[in-house]
Amino acid sequence: MLIRVWSFVKSPDGAQWRHISTGTKLNVMFQLLILGLVLGISTGIFLGLITEISGVDLGTHASEKWLEKSTFSVIFFVAVLAPVLEEILFRGPLTWFKDKTYFKYVYYTSIVLFGGVHLSNFELSNELYALSLIVVAPQIILGAILGYIRIRMGLKWAIFLHASHNGVLLVPLVIMKLLNFPLE
Repeated sequence: MLIRVWSFVKSPDGAQWRHISTGTKLNVMFQLLILGLVLGISTGIFLGLITEISGVDLGTHASEKWLEKSTFSVIFFVAVLAPVLEEILFRGPLTWFKDKTYFKYVYYTSIVLFGGVHLSNFELSNELYALSLIVVAPQIILGAILGYIRIRMGLKWAIFLHASHNGVLLVPLVIMKLLNFPLE
Protein backbone atom coordinates (compact mmCIF):
# COMPACT_ATOMS: atom_id res chain seq x y z
CA MET A 1 0.00 0.00 0.00
CA LEU A 2 2.88 2.36 0.79
CA ILE A 3 4.16 1.96 -2.78
CA ARG A 4 0.71 2.78 -4.24
CA VAL A 5 0.34 5.89 -2.12
CA TRP A 6 3.93 6.99 -2.79
CA SER A 7 3.41 6.56 -6.55
CA PHE A 8 0.28 8.68 -6.30
CA VAL A 9 2.05 11.37 -4.26
CA LYS A 10 4.88 11.57 -6.81
CA SER A 11 2.47 11.82 -9.71
CA PRO A 12 -1.10 12.46 -8.55
CA ASP A 13 -3.92 11.95 -10.99
CA GLY A 14 -7.67 12.26 -10.71
CA ALA A 15 -8.47 8.63 -11.53
CA GLN A 16 -11.25 7.31 -9.34
CA TRP A 17 -11.70 3.62 -8.63
CA ARG A 18 -14.95 2.38 -10.06
CA HIS A 19 -16.78 -0.85 -9.43
CA ILE A 20 -14.86 -2.05 -6.40
CA SER A 21 -16.66 -3.70 -3.54
CA THR A 22 -17.27 -2.17 -0.15
CA GLY A 23 -15.18 -4.99 1.33
CA THR A 24 -12.23 -3.98 -0.83
CA LYS A 25 -12.70 -0.34 0.14
CA LEU A 26 -12.76 -1.28 3.84
CA ASN A 27 -9.59 -3.33 3.36
CA VAL A 28 -7.83 -0.41 1.65
CA MET A 29 -9.06 1.97 4.33
CA PHE A 30 -7.78 -0.31 7.11
CA GLN A 31 -4.37 -0.58 5.42
CA LEU A 32 -4.20 3.19 5.01
CA LEU A 33 -5.23 3.69 8.65
CA ILE A 34 -2.36 1.45 9.81
CA LEU A 35 0.05 3.16 7.38
CA GLY A 36 -0.97 6.63 8.55
CA LEU A 37 -0.67 5.68 12.22
CA VAL A 38 2.74 4.02 11.82
CA LEU A 39 4.18 6.89 9.79
CA GLY A 40 2.57 9.56 11.97
CA ILE A 41 3.67 8.03 15.26
CA SER A 42 7.17 7.43 13.88
CA THR A 43 7.55 11.06 12.85
CA GLY A 44 6.10 12.12 16.21
CA ILE A 45 8.77 10.08 18.00
CA PHE A 46 11.41 11.65 15.74
CA LEU A 47 10.11 15.12 16.65
CA GLY A 48 10.22 14.19 20.32
CA LEU A 49 13.84 13.13 19.99
CA ILE A 50 14.79 16.34 18.18
CA THR A 51 13.09 18.56 20.76
CA GLU A 52 14.60 16.56 23.64
CA ILE A 53 18.13 16.65 22.22
CA SER A 54 17.94 20.33 21.26
CA GLY A 55 16.16 21.38 24.44
CA VAL A 56 13.37 23.04 22.45
CA ASP A 57 10.04 23.43 24.23
CA LEU A 58 7.08 23.60 21.86
CA GLY A 59 4.74 24.47 24.70
CA THR A 60 1.41 22.92 25.51
CA HIS A 61 -0.27 20.98 22.71
CA ALA A 62 -3.91 21.78 22.02
CA SER A 63 -4.89 18.20 22.88
CA GLU A 64 -3.94 18.83 26.51
CA LYS A 65 -6.22 21.87 26.63
CA TRP A 66 -9.03 19.94 24.93
CA LEU A 67 -8.79 17.13 27.45
CA GLU A 68 -9.65 19.60 30.21
CA LYS A 69 -13.13 19.82 28.68
CA SER A 70 -15.80 17.13 28.88
CA THR A 71 -14.85 13.76 27.42
CA PHE A 72 -17.89 13.77 25.15
CA SER A 73 -17.02 17.16 23.64
CA VAL A 74 -13.42 16.03 23.01
CA ILE A 75 -14.55 12.86 21.25
CA PHE A 76 -17.17 14.75 19.24
CA PHE A 77 -14.80 17.49 18.15
CA VAL A 78 -11.70 15.38 17.44
CA ALA A 79 -13.28 12.25 15.98
CA VAL A 80 -16.39 13.67 14.29
CA LEU A 81 -16.56 17.41 13.70
CA ALA A 82 -12.90 18.14 12.83
CA PRO A 83 -12.61 15.26 10.31
CA VAL A 84 -15.84 16.26 8.55
CA LEU A 85 -14.97 19.96 8.36
CA GLU A 86 -11.31 19.42 7.44
CA GLU A 87 -12.11 16.89 4.72
CA ILE A 88 -14.77 19.11 3.20
CA LEU A 89 -12.38 22.08 3.30
CA PHE A 90 -9.07 20.48 2.28
CA ARG A 91 -10.00 17.44 0.20
CA GLY A 92 -13.55 18.17 -0.90
CA PRO A 93 -12.54 20.48 -3.76
CA LEU A 94 -9.91 18.10 -5.18
CA THR A 95 -12.34 16.48 -7.61
CA TRP A 96 -13.11 19.87 -9.12
CA PHE A 97 -9.55 19.87 -10.46
CA LYS A 98 -9.01 16.15 -11.15
CA ASP A 99 -9.05 16.58 -14.92
CA LYS A 100 -6.87 19.69 -14.98
CA THR A 101 -3.21 19.68 -15.96
CA TYR A 102 -2.37 21.46 -12.71
CA PHE A 103 -4.18 18.90 -10.49
CA LYS A 104 -0.97 17.88 -8.75
CA TYR A 105 -0.37 21.46 -7.58
CA VAL A 106 -3.88 21.63 -6.11
CA TYR A 107 -3.27 18.28 -4.39
CA TYR A 108 0.10 19.42 -2.96
CA THR A 109 -1.40 22.74 -1.85
CA SER A 110 -4.17 20.91 0.01
CA ILE A 111 -1.55 18.83 1.84
CA VAL A 112 0.56 21.85 2.83
CA LEU A 113 -2.48 23.86 3.97
CA PHE A 114 -3.73 20.88 6.01
CA GLY A 115 -0.34 20.61 7.69
CA GLY A 116 -0.10 24.36 8.18
CA VAL A 117 -3.44 24.69 9.91
CA HIS A 118 -2.25 22.13 12.46
CA LEU A 119 0.52 24.50 13.56
CA SER A 120 -2.26 26.16 15.53
CA ASN A 121 -2.19 23.13 17.86
CA PHE A 122 1.02 24.57 19.33
CA GLU A 123 2.00 27.78 21.05
CA LEU A 124 3.50 30.14 18.49
CA SER A 125 7.24 30.65 18.95
CA ASN A 126 10.44 30.99 16.94
CA GLU A 127 11.27 27.37 17.80
CA LEU A 128 7.94 26.26 16.38
CA TYR A 129 8.58 28.09 13.13
CA ALA A 130 12.10 26.66 12.90
CA LEU A 131 10.79 23.11 13.33
CA SER A 132 7.43 23.64 11.63
CA LEU A 133 7.99 21.14 8.82
CA ILE A 134 8.90 18.40 11.30
CA VAL A 135 6.16 19.45 13.75
CA VAL A 136 3.41 19.01 11.15
CA ALA A 137 5.03 16.10 9.30
CA PRO A 138 2.44 13.65 10.70
CA GLN A 139 -0.38 15.84 9.36
CA ILE A 140 1.36 16.28 6.00
CA ILE A 141 1.72 12.51 5.71
CA LEU A 142 -1.90 12.02 6.72
CA GLY A 143 -2.98 14.74 4.29
CA ALA A 144 -1.26 12.89 1.43
CA ILE A 145 -2.99 9.64 2.39
CA LEU A 146 -6.37 11.33 2.81
CA GLY A 147 -5.99 13.01 -0.59
CA TYR A 148 -5.22 9.63 -2.13
CA ILE A 149 -8.30 7.95 -0.62
CA ARG A 150 -10.47 10.98 -1.43
CA ILE A 151 -9.62 10.79 -5.12
CA ARG A 152 -9.65 7.01 -5.42
CA MET A 153 -12.72 6.21 -3.27
CA GLY A 154 -14.59 9.44 -2.51
CA LEU A 155 -15.07 12.07 0.18
CA LYS A 156 -17.03 9.91 2.62
CA TRP A 157 -14.14 7.42 2.75
CA ALA A 158 -11.67 10.22 3.44
CA ILE A 159 -13.89 11.46 6.26
CA PHE A 160 -14.21 7.91 7.63
CA LEU A 161 -10.43 7.37 7.49
CA HIS A 162 -9.71 10.75 9.11
CA ALA A 163 -12.25 10.11 11.90
CA SER A 164 -10.85 6.61 12.46
CA HIS A 165 -7.30 7.93 12.61
CA ASN A 166 -8.18 10.65 15.12
CA GLY A 167 -10.30 8.22 17.12
CA VAL A 168 -7.51 5.66 17.45
CA LEU A 169 -5.10 8.36 18.63
CA LEU A 170 -7.70 9.74 21.03
CA VAL A 171 -8.57 6.46 22.79
CA PRO A 172 -5.43 6.24 24.98
CA LEU A 173 -5.75 9.91 26.00
CA VAL A 174 -9.41 9.53 26.92
CA ILE A 175 -8.68 6.36 28.91
CA MET A 176 -5.87 8.13 30.76
CA LYS A 177 -8.19 11.05 31.49
CA LEU A 178 -10.97 8.80 32.75
CA LEU A 179 -8.52 6.94 35.00
CA ASN A 180 -7.04 10.25 36.23
CA PHE A 181 -3.55 9.42 34.96
CA PRO A 182 -1.29 12.43 34.36
CA LEU A 183 -0.96 13.24 30.66
CA GLU A 184 2.58 14.62 30.87
